[in-house]
Parts: sequence; C-alpha cells; structure tokens
Amino acid sequence: MTDLKMSSKRIVVAMIYGFLAAVSVNLFLIPAKTYSSGVTGVAQLLTALVSHLGGSLSVAALVFILNVPLLVLAWFKINHQYAVFSIVAVFTSVIFLKIIPVPVQPIITERFAGALFGGALIGLGVGLCFRAGFSTGGTDVIVTLVGRLTGKRVGAVNNVINGMIILAAGIFFGWGAALYSIVEIFVSSLLMDYIYTQQQKVTVTIFTKQPEALKKRMREFIHGATELDGTGLYTNQETSVIMTVVSKYDLTALKLVVQDADPNAFVNIQSTMNLWGRFESNE
Repeated sequence: MTDLKMSSKRIVVAMIYGFLAAVSVNLFLIPAKTYSSGVTGVAQLLTALVSHLGGSLSVAALVFILNVPLLVLAWFKINHQYAVFSIVAVFTSVIFLKIIPVPVQPIITERFAGALFGGALIGLGVGLCFRAGFSTGGTDVIVTLVGRLTGKRVGAVNNVINGMIILAAGIFFGWGAALYSIVEIFVSSLLMDYIYTQQQKVTVTIFTKQPEALKKRMREFIHGATELDGTGLYTNQETSVIMTVVSKYDLTALKLVVQDADPNAFVNIQSTMNLWGRFESNE
C-alpha cells in the first residue's frame, strides 16, 4: 500500500473514531451519568461539576482545550506523523460532539446497558486507531512522553488517571456513577484489546547500516535489545542485527524510533508464543 493510500486510510479511521466516541459520550454515557476514561472522562467530570455549580460548559469545548497542549507536545516531542493523525482523531470527535445532540430522554434507560454500549463504541474506535498506527491523543500522548523520559513502561499512568476519574465520580456524583464508570472503562479496554491485541508479544529483528544512531535511540526505549554482527550474502557488506521483544502496544513507538534513527532499516516482526525471563530493560 502506498504512503498516500495508507494516509487516506488512517484519516478515515481517525474520523470513524471521532464519530464513535461522540455517539458513545452523547447518546449513552452522558444520559447514563457514566464517565469515560482519559481526557474525555476528565472533560465529562468538569462539565458536570460546572453544571452542578450553576454554570455551563460543553464536553466538546473541554476535550478540545485539554487536548491542545498534549497535541502540541506530540508534534514537537514525539513525531509529526503521529501528531497529525491524532489531531484528526481529536478534532473529528470534537466536531461530532458538537453536532450530535444529547437526548432529552435516554435512548437506553438502564444505566448498566448505557455503560456497556458506550464503552464498546469507544473501545472499538480506539482499537481501530491503534491498529492503524496512531493514537487518539489525550492520555496516550502522556504515556508515550513519560515512557520516553523515564525509559520505563508506564501503563500505570493510564490506570492512575482512570482511577482518579472513578474516585472523583464517586465523591461528587455518588458511588453508582463510579461503579458504572468502572464498567465502561473495563468494556472499552476489553474491546480495544480484542481489536488491537495489544498484549500480544512479538519479536522484532532490525537490520541496519546505521547501528550507532539506532543503538543510541534504543537505549532510551522501554525494552532491552541485543546486537548481533551480520554480513549480507548478496552485497558481502557488514550489517548490524538488533533483536528485541515488545508488545504490539509498543510497536508504534518502536517504529518511530527506528525510522528516526535509520529510515532505510529492514525490520522483521514475528509473533512470539511464549516467554521466559525478563525482557523489559528497566523493570
């Protein structure tokens, strides 16, 4: 698939996510008084708090405001391509959040069912974006940046943010809201994993003629790696072979590392059935 076709596909996927996220929030989660994960959940909480105090603020406006600084960081600190598709995903969701009205009467009167439907739609959208090789902005940008700064797996960052959303929902709007928010977050994570299979481990073998540049970047990556010496049979030229094991969730970040260090590198990715021992460099 050419770069143009791939870019077009990613733009379509980003727009699908924006539509699904807006349908989830406006038609199911808000009527069910249930809060989503990440930036969208924070926007819902703040909007509800402002409304409770007699003010007025839209979820769409807050999603936009909270994402702007994160998308700027993604542009300058991560990768322009990563940022561009994330921007499309965020802006599309903001537009649909403004277009799709919150129904006066809930479409589904049962809160549990509303949380299920809302979580499933968001999980489907996020999973499609991850499969296409980009994020939906928000806390995904935070996780990527913290991972690069610390060199460690930072999946716990999302858990902390979501835990704070659930706690705040319980304190301010009752523990029923917290319970249904847990259901939404669980369902969305489950479907995202199903679509993206992010926990599946893969073995990545990188063949490069620029080993020093790549090794420098790999030392900042989440996982350890092993370098082997190789020789091309056709060219008889020396080449470096770097092997690492990562989860599919980390593949997008690893791809950016390799492309930045050596755009001409050859990369082979194979599914890994079983693992023994420690394969993460900083745990």
